Amino acid sequence: MASPEKSAKTAAELLATPVQFLKGVGPRRSELLQRLGLRTVRDVLFFFPRDHRDLTDQREITQLEEGKVQSVCGTVEDVESRSTAAAGCVVGVLLRCGTGFLRGIWFNQPFMRDRFVVGERVMFSGKPRLNGLFWEMSHPLVIRLAEDEKRPESGLLPVYPLTEGLQQWQLRQIVREALGSYGGLLDEVFPAAYLEAHGLWPIKRALPAIHFPATREDLLHARRRFVYQELFILQLGLAVKRHQQRSRAAPPLEATTKIDARIRRLFPFTFTPGQEQAIAETAADMARSVPMNRLLQGDVGSGKTV
Repeated sequence: MASPEKSAKTAAELLATPVQFLKGVGPRRSELLQRLGLRTVRDVLFFFPRDHRDLTDQREITQLEEGKVQSVCGTVEDVESRSTAAAGCVVGVLLRCGTGFLRGIWFNQPFMRDRFVVGERVMFSGKPRLNGLFWEMSHPLVIRLAEDEKRPESGLLPVYPLTEGLQQWQLRQIVREALGSYGGLLDEVFPAAYLEAHGLWPIKRALPAIHFPATREDLLHARRRFVYQELFILQLGLAVKRHQQRSRAAPPLEATTKIDARIRRLFPFTFTPGQEQAIAETAADMARSVPMNRLLQGDVGSGKTV
């Protein structure tokens, strides 16, 4: 049986695996990921989405209703562009959704014609309306899916920062692979009792939920976990730095009555109570044999320079 030290080292080495060895990446795509600062598996795991698209209401064609935001998955069947005197340029994308069809329409956006390829899997999200025998969506939100991605597992779809040559569905697949193969290797930094006392999710629950949350509530729990951890580490670092400063020696610089009077003669006014307090606290710190660590804060014109 391996020792805890060896197991921890093995996990650390696996999390440091170069990103090109993740399933679906390879040397060429790894170059794109490195533009985003993603060099290792750990980098991918902690590459959090910048947003989530709420696609909770996903329907089949036969279930569509007018006037409500809904989402439909399908395959691009046809792309057309035409010009009319009344509406100008109109781009239409016909989506095959099972046995039915949905048409996405864009007005005066001719560039949209080049954004679609016949046969690709996409999701349209918007308010549908029935036009004769066809359902239509004007200017729907477009989510590109992998060929075998029938529909997102969750109604909350992650949106990641991208670079040219990399698409959202590709990055979602890469993140899923990293979570499935390596997510279980992460160590928990907080004791179980601490997590329970502060209402925090363990990392192995929070990490998948911040990428692919099942509900909006799960997303909030996951975000809270990582925000708390980041602030905790920041405060811990500051506390260590303060402790290190206090353990050092510093020459005491006492502000004697003579020195105080000599300085005060330079000012043609009497100090305010707040200034007097700041001077007294600063002078007391300087008289100690440890380095001073103080922040002087005040409004503009309150006398900080004094």
